[in-house]
Amino acid sequence: IFSPTKLMKPETHYGKIPGCDQPTLYKAGSEVLLTTFMIGTRLEVEDLSTDDCYRYRVKVVGFHQPTGRIMGEGIGECSTNETKYKWKRCYIQEEFDETPEPRRKVSFYKERNGPVYRNMMIRTEPADLSNTVLKMAKKRAQIDFTLTALGASDIFTQDIELC
Repeated sequence: IFSPTKLMKPETHYGKIPGCDQPTLYKAGSEVLLTTFMIGTRLEVEDLSTDDCYRYRVKVVGFHQPTGRIMGEGIGECSTNETKYKWKRCYIQEEFDETPEPRRKVSFYKERNGPVYRNMMIRTEPADLSNTVLKMAKKRAQIDFTLTALGASDIFTQDIELC
């Protein structure tokens, strides 16, 4: 029986995310598995961008390299409107004050058993993150494909938002 934990290194190829029961498959781990099973990938990128948002949907089509047989598909999407890409912390009061009001906000967060912190946030420039969100959409699609094609969803998780 194939054991991915004998082939893969913890914290390099997969790892535990706090609050999740299953380990998460990392991109490096996906690449090890695809290479091990001689699976190649072909990408189909759909550009769903607007004037103020870069958004990509990527489909990964996986095929068995020796035979060319299609093994399955995976899909992933990412955009500059996701909170982690849309906003960045502003450390200088003058920069915050000079940013147009619709492109700034104050957010609050609390560390576990700690005080509440106030963050000044400003809107990132979407064009600065275009390549980042394209690569993230590709990564999400590749992980989705790997888990589905290799039946590895019982070993690894992808959707850490659900943990």
